Amino acid sequence: MRAAAFLAVTVVLAGSVLFGGSAVLASQSSGATPEPRMIHSLEGGVRSLVTSSGVSTAAHVESAWATGLPELHVRCRNTGAHGRVRLYDARGELDDAAALQFMQIASTAREDTTEPEILDPRLVQLVARAAYHFKNAPIAIVSATRKGARGKHGTGEALDFALEGVRASVLASYLRGYPRAGVGIYTHPKTQYVHLDVRDESYHWLDASPPHVTWRERRIGDPKRAARDDAYLPAMDLPETASSTGSGSRY
Repeated sequence: MRAAAFLAVTVVLAGSVLFGGSAVLASQSSGATPEPRMIHSLEGGVRSLVTSSGVSTAAHVESAWATGLPELHVRCRNTGAHGRVRLYDARGELDDAAALQFMQIASTAREDTTEPEILDPRLVQLVARAAYHFKNAPIAIVSATRKGARGKHGTGEALDFALEGVRASVLASYLRGYPRAGVGIYTHPKTQYVHLDVRDESYHWLDASPPHVTWRERRIGDPKRAARDDAYLPAMDLPETASSTGSGSRY
């Protein structure tokens, strides 16, 4: 599961630093003349270069689109939890701590919000992309991971949400442009929010059920699905402002 892989990022990054450092120490202890080469490493989350003689020249590699992004306001309707989240660091990479903060706010279990319900990181990115598209609209979480739920709400790959000031029909129309995503719209006057999930083959539907009632959903045709899904690249999950720098892609 992508969400599980997300938890291993810190371990992998830490390992790259340790092994890089070990190579330098081994060269020094053997008395061999250091070769004029550079080793890519990370120091405190900062990209750096380490020479084979052990000299480190840490340097931030900033992305203009990332540094210009405002914070996102995220609120959970069920618990009232809320906060401001800066999902990307200055290099344009997903910030682990910020992603976990988003997940904790999105946790919909009333009895315990101290531990975040882990969500697929790509799902978090897609919600953020939509919020930025609609001029940094505040995100209102309706439902995230549900304990004991079947399907993608049970695996942390789905989120029900709304954007304040944006009609559900307009939001759903935008989300249906995402590749490899499931998009549902709840159209009853007392619901008015969207479902978004990550999957290999896109699927779109409409549900007019009133609250706490399940009616049969109606599939929405998607003739461009195969071509859009086949063209998917991870850069497409970034905010649209990244496309102006060549880092991201527009749908």
